[in-house]
This record gives sequence, C-alpha cells and structure tokens, in this order.
Amino acid sequence: MSKSLSDGLLFMYVCLCQGVTDGQIREAIMEGCCSYREVRETLGVASKCGKCACLAKEVVRETLTELQTTHAALAYPAEFSAA
Repeated sequence: MSKSLSDGLLFMYVCLCQGVTDGQIREAIMEGCCSYREVRETLGVASKCGKCACLAKEVVRETLTELQTTHAALAYPAEFSAA
C-alpha cells in the first residue's frame, strides 16, 4: 500500500496498525530521532502487533546511513585551494 502526495512522491505504509509511512519515519529522523527506539516512541510504530518492526528498523537504518554519508561528504570537500 502506498499513498501519493501532491508533489509526486510515493510513500509506503510500514505500520498498518498505526498508519505510519516510511516518509513519516524519515521525517522523524530528520527532526531529531537518532534510533529505532526513538522513532518507535515518537510514532508508535511496531507498538501493536509488531509485524512491521523489521521493515521499520530497515527504514531507520537506511535513513541514518544516508544522513551520515551526506554529512561526511559535506564535511570533507573534494576540492582544496592553496592559500
């Protein structure tokens, strides 16, 4: 199941019990959640039946990895200029 937003992005439902999408998980991380536990506490994902826990953890792990890669790339520019 997925829903389309007006900007053309598709989001997949990760937790049907709570109606949580992968986009909401990613947004929670962008707003400061730093772990699966924090995402779970914030959004309630995997708090009912638990069938979504593996997928939710995967989305969290992928998002945190992307952020780390992005921040590492920004911290170390590829070009240097001599003074």
